Amino acid sequence: MSLSPTPRRNPGRVMTDEAILAVVMQAMRTMNAARPPASSLVISPDAALFGPDSPLDSLGLLTLLLDIEEDMQRSGCPVLLSDDRAMSQTRSPFRSVSTLVDYIGRIARE
Repeated sequence: MSLSPTPRRNPGRVMTDEAILAVVMQAMRTMNAARPPASSLVISPDAALFGPDSPLDSLGLLTLLLDIEEDMQRSGCPVLLSDDRAMSQTRSPFRSVSTLVDYIGRIARE
C-alpha cells in the first residue's frame, strides 16, 4: 500500500476561480472585437455562452473554447475543454460563463 498522494492529472499551476473568470472574459472580449455589434457576446459572469440565449453557434463556441485553452496554457494551467468528458455531461458546462468557470476550475484542480 502506497501512502504517497495521487498525482494530479493536470500538473500545471492551480488558478483561482477569479483568475479563470478573467481569462474567460478576456477571450470573450477578443471574440467581440471580430464580431458585428449586433452579435456581440454579453461580458458578464451570468451571460449565456451556448443555447437559445446566446449569439454563439457551435463553431463560435468551439472558437471561444480554443482561445480559452490557449490563454490557460499561457497562464501555466493547461486544460482541455473540447473533449469527450465535457461533451458527454448531462448538463453542458458551456451553458454560461459561470458554469464554464466552475468546470475549468474542477478539471484544473484534478
